[in-house]
Amino acid sequence: MQADGVFSGSGMKGIAFAGAIAAAEEAGYSEWARLAGTSAGAIAAMALAVGYDAAGIREALEATDYARIADTGGLLGRFRNLSRRNGLTRGEALWRWIEGLLRDAPSPATVFGELDGRLQVVGCDFAHSRLVVFPEDVSLYEDEWGAQLRPEEFPIAQAVRISAGYPYFFPPLALRDRTTGKDGVLVDGGVASAFPLFLFDRRRPRHPTWGFRLHSGLGPERPSQREIGGLDWPVDMAWGILETAMNAFDAREVLSFGDRVVSIPTGDVGTLDFKLSLEQRRILYQSGHEAGRAFFASRPSARNAFGEVPLAR
Repeated sequence: MQADGVFSGSGMKGIAFAGAIAAAEEAGYSEWARLAGTSAGAIAAMALAVGYDAAGIREALEATDYARIADTGGLLGRFRNLSRRNGLTRGEALWRWIEGLLRDAPSPATVFGELDGRLQVVGCDFAHSRLVVFPEDVSLYEDEWGAQLRPEEFPIAQAVRISAGYPYFFPPLALRDRTTGKDGVLVDGGVASAFPLFLFDRRRPRHPTWGFRLHSGLGPERPSQREIGGLDWPVDMAWGILETAMNAFDAREVLSFGDRVVSIPTGDVGTLDFKLSLEQRRILYQSGHEAGRAFFASRPSARNAFGEVPLAR
C-alpha cells in the first residue's frame, strides 16, 4: 500500500522513527508517495525518499557516532564557534553525515530534482521571520551573482542541514533574499513548525498521510520536566523556550490531526543527547515499533483536515 509520511522534530531520538516505520511496513505500507519532515524528522523523510527502509535506517543510525556530529572542538572551540559561527559547533560534521547518508543510499541523490517532488523539509529564516519549505521556497533566494535559485537544483543535504540546525547549537546557514538583498539566517524548522502534517492535506486524498511524532516523557502520567532556576536561569529559560516551541503540542492540537498520528514516547532522552548508548537506541526503536503496531492495529481512518477519508488505506 502507498502513503504519505510526515515526521516531527526530535533531535537525537530519530531511531524511534525506524521502529515506527517498521510497524508501518508490517501493516503493508512499503511505498511512500510523498515525504516531509522537520529537524531529525527531515533526516528520516530524506532517508525514505532515497530508498532506505526501516531496517536500513536503523542500521545507519545504530552505526552513527553521534558524539562526532557535535563538532565543538572542545571548550575553547565552543567560544570560537560562538564568536565566529553563532553556534556552539562548527556544524560541518552534521553536513558531512547527511551527505554520507545520501551517497550510500539505495537510490543516491544530491539535488531535489532527482526526487521528482517526493520530499519536502522545513526550515526557518529568522532574519525574514518566515517558515521556509524546501525545495519550493528556494526561489525566494538568489546566488552570489543575483540569479534566482532553482528548487530542482538545490542540494538536498543543504536543506536537511538547515532543517536539522538546532539554534545556538548548530550555526545557521545563509541564503541571500531576492527582495531585501540581505542574507537570511536559516535554522531548524521546528521553531515554527515541528510537525508539518498540514503539507499534504488536500481534498479527495488518494492515499493516507501518516504522521510520526516523538514526544518526551511517557505520557500524561509521566511528563518530561526541566529545572529552571539558579544563577543559570537565563540559559535554562532560553533552552526551555526552544524545547517547548519545537516539541510541545497541546492535547487538543494533536486531536485536531485526527487519527493519523503515531505518537511515540521517548522517555527522558534529551533532544541534544549526543551520548546515546546502544541500549538507549534499542529502547527508542522498540518504543517506536510498539507505538506503530498499536496505531495500525486500531485500523485508523486517516481522515484529513478537510474531513475526507482516502480511497485507499
